[in-house]
Amino acid sequence: MTHEGIEYVIRVGIGRNEWALLIYYPDKADGKPVVAKFTGTREAANAVARRKIDNWLKEQKRKARSASSST
Repeated sequence: MTHEGIEYVIRVGIGRNEWALLIYYPDKADGKPVVAKFTGTREAANAVARRKIDNWLKEQKRKARSASSST
């Protein structure tokens, strides 16, 4: 799946309502995903993955503003 241009995958975990969120951030040089474990419904896991991506994008924008204001 893709959210805001960033690919992510939700995989089934071992237990009931357990999920693994794999998020492929573009700044990772090795291309490996960031993995987060989640317990709850699949819909909630999807919402959490999207929220993590949104937070990462906000942080990238903040870093870009900080870098441009320091020059």
